[in-house]
Amino acid sequence: MVKLDVFESPQEANIVKGMLENNGIPAFVQDENNLYVPVFNGVSIYVNERDLEKARQLLKSHRD
Repeated sequence: MVKLDVFESPQEANIVKGMLENNGIPAFVQDENNLYVPVFNGVSIYVNERDLEKARQLLKSHRD
């Protein structure tokens, strides 16, 4: 698993995770239950290395 991106909130990360999974990319959200996420590192999403480029493209299209 490789880190795709970091998000400010668990809610945002889970929305992106759902989008990825709906497009056939398994994803894992790390630190979604950490109460200190907004203060420190944020919530990370990980995907399989083989899916990284497709996941980046989907994330970019989602942000545009």
